[in-house]
Amino acid sequence: MKLGLFMPTMNNGWVFSTNSPQFIPDWFLMEQTALKAEHYGFDFLLAPVKLRGFDGPTEPWNHTLDSFAVMAGLAVRTTRLKLYASVATLTTPPPLCAKQAATIQDMAGGRFGLNIVTGWEKPEYTQMGIWPGDEHFSNRYDHATEYVKIMKELWETGRSNFKGQFFQMDDCMLGPKPKHPIELVCAGGSDRGIEFCAELGDYQFLIGKPEVADLTAQSGRLQKATAASGRRVGAYPLYTIVLRDSVAEAEEAVESWRQNQDFEAVANMMGMASTDTSTDEASTKHIMLGSDGFMFTIGRIVGDAKTVADRLRELSAVHGVSGMMLTFQDYLTDIDRFGKEVIPLLK
Repeated sequence: MKLGLFMPTMNNGWVFSTNSPQFIPDWFLMEQTALKAEHYGFDFLLAPVKLRGFDGPTEPWNHTLDSFAVMAGLAVRTTRLKLYASVATLTTPPPLCAKQAATIQDMAGGRFGLNIVTGWEKPEYTQMGIWPGDEHFSNRYDHATEYVKIMKELWETGRSNFKGQFFQMDDCMLGPKPKHPIELVCAGGSDRGIEFCAELGDYQFLIGKPEVADLTAQSGRLQKATAASGRRVGAYPLYTIVLRDSVAEAEEAVESWRQNQDFEAVANMMGMASTDTSTDEASTKHIMLGSDGFMFTIGRIVGDAKTVADRLRELSAVHGVSGMMLTFQDYLTDIDRFGKEVIPLLK
């Protein structure tokens, strides 16, 4: 079983609550998280890209680190882990991204890959004046297809004269070329997104479903698409781990976060206007209390070490799953506990 870690480059992680672990990301946290992951036998790290947070009392994701800079630093601080940075394709021209990736790949001795983020959250880009228009919602994978094809052409040949709808290269050059293939992760869950991943990606990043049957259906869509493309692409489902001495204690922690969730931030994330006077505040909060929005609807694996290990083993056995990507709450404490209590059971 390959184990991956979703890096805590965004403040307060993936629980939007006033009584969940609160942190501002910094280099010490990145370095220690990576070193602990390497020590306990994790296989890869993925650093997300986020350009705008959700305000509220806890300001989740208002404070974030640059994905490429973090992975460049970890390239020279780690020795074994595969490192995936994330690129927001609307912010960086493909030749520049290709050069950044080739450089960090050299720094890491070939242990570097890219997560392609096509740009679905409009406010991240309107704040900078670079939103291309709402047509991007429907053509973002066409844009990303051209983007990736240019990078692949530059990595393989050192030159590109690609002419497309969104990009036109004029004897564009890249050198030195990367010494090893640069693998790509894609996160599309729509039919078009899955088609894009099957055609050009190596792994699909999924918000993992907690039940085997549901994850099997998720992975099956990808495998059907890859069969049509003649390529092999694996799934990386994402889960958040809540590890305690018992299942009851873990569930109590989740319920406490739910009851104390940052309603304003969750409303902003869900597109619900928390300040709209026409909306009954009690009804709005009732909707949020009945959902998992405060944990970004990520599939949860909760309980004691044996329960967590059994669930990971069961889910990882689903056809097409290449690895499990995990998040925690208090990363430095939780990774230690996971490494000491769960990983020996997985082995």
